Amino acid sequence: MFRLRRLEFASDSVKRPQYFGHLTNDIVYKRVEAGVLKELKRVTPRNESGRPIARYSQSLTKNIRYPKLKEHLGAVVAFMRISKNWDGFMNLLNEHYPRKGDTPMLPMDYSQEKDDGKGL
Repeated sequence: MFRLRRLEFASDSVKRPQYFGHLTNDIVYKRVEAGVLKELKRVTPRNESGRPIARYSQSLTKNIRYPKLKEHLGAVVAFMRISKNWDGFMNLLNEHYPRKGDTPMLPMDYSQEKDDGKGL
């Protein structure tokens, strides 16, 4: 994600930008199966202040959703490797793995940077 979003990667730190969690939820859990993210938020143990004390992937059942997650992550990593930028990656992801419950996007290139807001 660092390369695609053109961010500096500090190999000496484990800290990541906070919004990477939101991106991960979108890229992974909202696209594996409908309702997975909502259920993971419900079943993941939390501390006294309400923050999760475990990763969502640790709350997945091994018999059904774990294999689907493993397959999905493999595709996501492959898309990231072949994409030259974030927009290209998201276009591939939206075309092949749309968010479950959303209307699928038409396969077309879109770059927010090139959008001047004036329409056609």
